[in-house]
Amino acid sequence: MFGFFRKKPSLKEELRKNPNQPEKWLKLAQESEKDAPEALYNALIYSRGELVDAVAKTLKNLVIYREFEPYLEKIEEELGKDYSSFFRGMEQEYRGNLQAARNLYDVARSSQNPLLAFLSSYHIANLYVKEGLYELAHKVFKELEGKVPPEYEFDYTVKKREVEEKLGLTGSKLLKSFKEGLKKTRDALGLAGFRGREIDESLFEELEERLILADVGVNATLELIDYLKREAKKRKLKNSDQLLELLKERLKEILLSCKGELNLSQKPSVILVLGVNGVGKTTTIGKLAKQLKDRGYSVVLAAADTFRAAAIEQLEVWAQRAGVRIVKAAEGTDPAAVVYDAIQSVKAKGDDVLIVDTAGRLHNKERLMKEIHKIKKVIGREFPGQPAEILLVLDANTGQNAISQAKAFKEITDVTGIALTKLDGTAKGGIVIAICSELKIPIKLVGIGERIEDLRPFDPVEFVEGLFEVESSNTQ
Repeated sequence: MFGFFRKKPSLKEELRKNPNQPEKWLKLAQESEKDAPEALYNALIYSRGELVDAVAKTLKNLVIYREFEPYLEKIEEELGKDYSSFFRGMEQEYRGNLQAARNLYDVARSSQNPLLAFLSSYHIANLYVKEGLYELAHKVFKELEGKVPPEYEFDYTVKKREVEEKLGLTGSKLLKSFKEGLKKTRDALGLAGFRGREIDESLFEELEERLILADVGVNATLELIDYLKREAKKRKLKNSDQLLELLKERLKEILLSCKGELNLSQKPSVILVLGVNGVGKTTTIGKLAKQLKDRGYSVVLAAADTFRAAAIEQLEVWAQRAGVRIVKAAEGTDPAAVVYDAIQSVKAKGDDVLIVDTAGRLHNKERLMKEIHKIKKVIGREFPGQPAEILLVLDANTGQNAISQAKAFKEITDVTGIALTKLDGTAKGGIVIAICSELKIPIKLVGIGERIEDLRPFDPVEFVEGLFEVESSNTQ
């Protein structure tokens, strides 16, 4: 009689009763780090290896290789040596043992599971790139042609082209590398000039000044300098080269905690895009729409910035360029009404992704807050659990002002991720570190050029390596 009032069982309780639910095991791993090792194991076993990519990504994000290690023997018994070798390879790669990692991935690449075989080869290619072995990397990339899963096509194309540029196999620079995009910030930091010196107080003072000039932020810089002083003494470092390696290691640790991927796990997925005028919001939406379409998603744009006629026109141009549908209305129309119409269009056509442009009138915060809340209410009512992403676009050129904008938007609504634009045009790329340290919001996309493919997923390791890249003095 009182069953109506019974407490809904927790996810763990549900899985104890019915463990054969691999997707829910994966969800448990993402929600509870304590339960994650066992949950990832169960997600892999109950899916018979089909969730290997999702398990690998979660393992990498949580950095729980040591905790997951006890399950590898059971994984080998249940699924085979190819699976256990792949995860052992991930751990060795994380620890910097690249040769050992390659050997383990090489075992896994012969898997009968096409996805596992691809992932193993892809990891090998990326390791070759890290080591500067571009010919070997290119050979592996060529072998993967025709075997790339849709969700990896863009990333694969970017990395393959970068390798081809390194080898001089392209007639012109088709794609800007991440390291090239960070040149102005790298020059501002001038870390190469700190090499070959003794560790003393003047070195720390100069390094502090450079970090602040690159817009790392005062608080983040002071924390970094304190850490370097403490660890240098603890580890008994002898020279500045060792100190720079310590700085590189620390920056990777900080930024890895802010890495995130766009959540497109549900169909349809709604991406609500925020940002003040002039930060590159419309351009980011257009580039993202084109990339998603090229990956096989059907995309719809909602022109909900009805305050400016120019915003609607600009988005329409990008919709045509990307080859996606756009739902719009006259200037001054209620933005929530435009979103409602777009949702009905998505429902009718069965589209995969809806990207919603919004007004950027941060100077009228109260009105903007009401507008955003109304839009979110419409989305949540029509598509429960959505929006999947609330993406804030920031301009790297604005430096510390971007932090202020982010804080202001966080007062208006939750923000699930940041797209940082114009990173190639500024010496203030240290703002990435400041955003991560102060805001704790995942950086999901970065813009390092004008072309559509120059909007990239944020890769913390590649970013940090780009800051420390030593410029070649050789000329062709």
